[in-house]
Amino acid sequence: ERLELYQRLGELYLDRGQPLKAACLWEGLAGRRSDDPRPYLEAGRAYEDAGDYLRAREVYQAGSQRTGDPTLAARLQHLGFLEDSPAPEPPPEAAPLLPQPHHLAAFLSLFAGREGVYARQWVSPTGESGYTPVHEPLTTKAVENHLLGNHTLGVYPVRLDNTVGFIAFDLDLAKFALTQALPSQRLFQGLMAKVHTAACRLLDLAAAQDLPAYLEDSGFKGRHLWIFLEAPVPAGVAKKCADLLAARLQPLPPEVTLEVFPKQAHVKPGSLGNLIKLPLGLHRKTGRRAVFLDPEGRPFDHQLDFLLSVARAPKAAVYRAVQALVAAPASAAPPSPAPEPEPEPPAPEPPPARPAAPAPPYDLERDPQVQHLLSRCPALREVVARLSRTGTVSRDETQVLIHTLGHLDHGPQAVNELFQRCTNADPALFLKSRLKGHPMSCPKIRHRLPELTQAVDCSCTFDLTSNLYPTPLLHLQSLGHPTPLGLTLDSTRFQTLLNDYLKLRQQLREMEQLRHRYEEQLAQVFKDAGVSELHTPLGTLRLKTDNDQVIFVLEF
Repeated sequence: ERLELYQRLGELYLDRGQPLKAACLWEGLAGRRSDDPRPYLEAGRAYEDAGDYLRAREVYQAGSQRTGDPTLAARLQHLGFLEDSPAPEPPPEAAPLLPQPHHLAAFLSLFAGREGVYARQWVSPTGESGYTPVHEPLTTKAVENHLLGNHTLGVYPVRLDNTVGFIAFDLDLAKFALTQALPSQRLFQGLMAKVHTAACRLLDLAAAQDLPAYLEDSGFKGRHLWIFLEAPVPAGVAKKCADLLAARLQPLPPEVTLEVFPKQAHVKPGSLGNLIKLPLGLHRKTGRRAVFLDPEGRPFDHQLDFLLSVARAPKAAVYRAVQALVAAPASAAPPSPAPEPEPEPPAPEPPPARPAAPAPPYDLERDPQVQHLLSRCPALREVVARLSRTGTVSRDETQVLIHTLGHLDHGPQAVNELFQRCTNADPALFLKSRLKGHPMSCPKIRHRLPELTQAVDCSCTFDLTSNLYPTPLLHLQSLGHPTPLGLTLDSTRFQTLLNDYLKLRQQLREMEQLRHRYEEQLAQVFKDAGVSELHTPLGTLRLKTDNDQVIFVLEF
């Protein structure tokens, strides 16, 4: 009998994105308050939110006849388009998902974003929606509630170290197109077909670059496209790859908008960056589940098991894609398949020739000259390490690499392979042949990269009696013992570890010599004082003799 609770429950259903349940409550309340226009108005608006405009018109008509309220008459006039428009279908009920622990683990692995925070979607009774950050780790329990439909979550793709684990695209209907299309189911479906077609074109563009991508119905007015990565890549590299793919999707229909994720190459401390809604949850405005689709627009039968079968793009494939897309014309599109030629009569087979053995592909990590040079020159080693960490190369670093490594036997291949790891390398600077003349000198490197050379031990010495021109390439004179090959670790990293280890051994040897000198002096002090032990803040220091050898023992 407490009718006000029906009102509050209806508002709660709207807030949770369940307009059909809210409409049923308001209709029931209208039957008990037949002279009050508000229940009719709220029920009709809830049916409109659910897309059931015919049922909304029936409610407005009944309310207008019983109450004579002008607001209901105005709503009827607003729905006048129904006279010549097909009836829109209400959204289907979202099928329940029953995630198992391995599904939750797969979901967390695929959609891991910024550590320690995620976002929760909200919808107000007026239809406004947004996201609220939740400053907690994204746990399996939160994911389970998302998949069960209790909450709808989003993630911030850029992690604390400014890397990302996925690339995503968000294709939507433009706001003006959505406003025009919502009253007409036929128009809405026609515009959504344009969105889906654009998303499928993007699938083809990604596939042409060996990047497996997956299509998702976002649950309302668009499509998401996901590229999952085997290992995190710098956000700048991922953004560059996404931007280049998006550029080749142009021109888009004016009714279709496109956003790429990540949107930032770097996120400042204290900021989160832009978020993207996670798939397989319920859209709070429509109550529809965001599901993965095949290119024909059909949902996969087992959405949770589908997560276990997705392929991830290798890190190297992302870098190759960036380099290929940068080098290709901006207007390039994926090539269409050529028509199959008519079969020709077979020509007489020539006598079998002995095939030439193909040259093995170049491998920077197995080039003895490059690895020997990087193991000896800390400045070059730091340039290569920084390039691999950031995926970018500065103008001065570019010149240093070209005019040092470019003089090696396989210099062009080495330089070009390093540039292919960068998102900003100029294709015009790729080497076609080995350089001749003088390589860059050590003073010139320090002049171009002062901050880098100050941070490393750039103080190599050379025998300059026969060559007064110091350059890192002089290290190649000691190539009698090449760098060990066939290591499972990155060879450059191995050399760094080896050098650090050898320095540590040298320091330990010096510390051991210093310890002996101190023990000799302490032994003389103990002898002069006529004592064999001394109490210290760290314990009791005892002097012992073993075969005429003095030994100090610290007992705690």
